[in-house]
Amino acid sequence: MPAIVLLSGPIASGKTTLADELIAHHGFKRLKSSDHLKLLCEQQGHKVSRGMLQQLGDRLDDQTDYRWLVDDVAKPQFAEDPRHQRWLIDSVRKERQVFHFRSAFGSDVLHVHVSAADAVLKERFDQRLLSGQHHEGATTYDEAITHPNEASARALNGIADHVFDLSAVNPSKAAARIMESITGGLWCT
Repeated sequence: MPAIVLLSGPIASGKTTLADELIAHHGFKRLKSSDHLKLLCEQQGHKVSRGMLQQLGDRLDDQTDYRWLVDDVAKPQFAEDPRHQRWLIDSVRKERQVFHFRSAFGSDVLHVHVSAADAVLKERFDQRLLSGQHHEGATTYDEAITHPNEASARALNGIADHVFDLSAVNPSKAAARIMESITGGLWCT
């Protein structure tokens, strides 16, 4: 069975930076929940925005008991490329999503939560907004952090196998610790 790393964390915490490190240097293949939601959004004739993706994700959560990420995103991709052994789910937002991955794949799942100080998160978010790296209809940082999905994602640090403050830990060192856990069979910090 493959190694499956679940990433969680607040907006602008460094999930993408860590994911890029795992992909470039450790052979992971990324599955993005947002890619699935964007496709569904477009198929339904909606304009893609952060708010619309959140609404669609919330609706899928309610309709599937949070299983859509496992059943509709991960499992089909795993089946399409069965020889690939390192998968990265970017990102989980709800505790129930983590539960379903662990129920389906057991000890093959490693949950990694990343964060940074709130001032750092806000600065990163604002830089992305200024550079146009957000979906059309992007909200301010203060609006974004009040959404229930953001509160839920921030709370996942309490159930994660590893927690990294990526304003204090270099992403390559965090990736090395993740790989030590996977290759050494250690699934806790």
